[in-house]
Amino acid sequence: MKGFTAALKLSLGIGALMLLLTGCWNANDVDNVDYVNAIGINYLKDKKEYEVYLQLLSFQNVAKTEGSGVNTQPVPVWLAAGRGRTYAEAIGKITIEAEKRLFWGHVTALLLGEGVLDKGEITDVLQSLFRFYELRYTMWVYGTNDPIDKLLEAAPNFERSRLNMIIHTPKDNYRQRSYIKPIRLHDFIANYYEPAKTLLLPALTMDEKIWRRNEEPIPSVHYKGVYAFWNRENRGLIPLEKAFGLRWLDRSAKRAPVLIENGEILANLRMENPRHVIHIRELNRRPVFDIEVVVKGVISELREQVQLSDLARQVQQKIEKEVRDTFAAGLKQKADLLGLSDQLYLRGAKRYRQFETDSSHFVLTPESLGKVTVHAHITTAGKYTYKVYRNQHVNEGKGGRLP
Repeated sequence: MKGFTAALKLSLGIGALMLLLTGCWNANDVDNVDYVNAIGINYLKDKKEYEVYLQLLSFQNVAKTEGSGVNTQPVPVWLAAGRGRTYAEAIGKITIEAEKRLFWGHVTALLLGEGVLDKGEITDVLQSLFRFYELRYTMWVYGTNDPIDKLLEAAPNFERSRLNMIIHTPKDNYRQRSYIKPIRLHDFIANYYEPAKTLLLPALTMDEKIWRRNEEPIPSVHYKGVYAFWNRENRGLIPLEKAFGLRWLDRSAKRAPVLIENGEILANLRMENPRHVIHIRELNRRPVFDIEVVVKGVISELREQVQLSDLARQVQQKIEKEVRDTFAAGLKQKADLLGLSDQLYLRGAKRYRQFETDSSHFVLTPESLGKVTVHAHITTAGKYTYKVYRNQHVNEGKGGRLP
């Protein structure tokens, strides 16, 4: 009897505690909320209006691709567009037409048109964006001079979810080819106000040159270059081919292809994990920066027989040229693409001020870049060692493609 009474008291106690538990009374089903995944903002100077685009995805399509990775049906995209004298007014015109509540917690990309980039003081333009509590500072940020709506409408390959595209997940592309380093919103804001530092914003574009589906050209989104900001001012777009030197001074770079030519293609190499050191010295009371780069590489293609030391020397010359070309391209637009000024500033702001050439706090001149020393170590020729490969072809007097 005592055991029954104890069990009854325990059951009543548990029941009383369950009455105190809160349920999800205010929760919304997934189907009753519209989820914003990307925001595009541009400023129309002639009309003095902001143009805002929202990209919204269906969670049903995302769920279908999580299991198999591929959806057999074309992936639809929903865009909302609004205009206003401010960002908040443009968003208000969108929300007033929304059938359901918009949820902003899943925004992973922010696209800024050239109109916004050239307007100046971007944080003032986006202050309404930053004030909203649902938005996170971890979204990826890009610039573009293409129509923003076309970039957001671009379809992913193989009918995957748009969340797998470069706009939303740029790291996969960066690990494979480390040309342009993606940047998150919190790093963008921090570097925007950093003195003596050039902010590099990846630039996106779209074309139909590469991908096809059943002989039909498919628009694909890719990098066009970088926008360079100095002293909170947009110094313009640096084309991708002029920005190749960035990867050799990027500690997070994984892979960087190098093409060696001598009239015709001689070799193609895959360089990996570059490391660098910047030395600062003074010459004629001006700072001079010497750069030392160390990188290892693998031969991907070899079309002519060549000594390993000669091939390494040509790789070193190619890397040095890319670094110098990138420095010159930035200097032309009064931007420090290689981050040399930041290294000087970190060693003392007072010393840095002594070298300023004008009110924009820019210290670089054509003579600022001194020696560029590159140590390239070719470690392997793929599946074969270089020695085995060379012995197989030295008597044939010809090169060949490695498997």
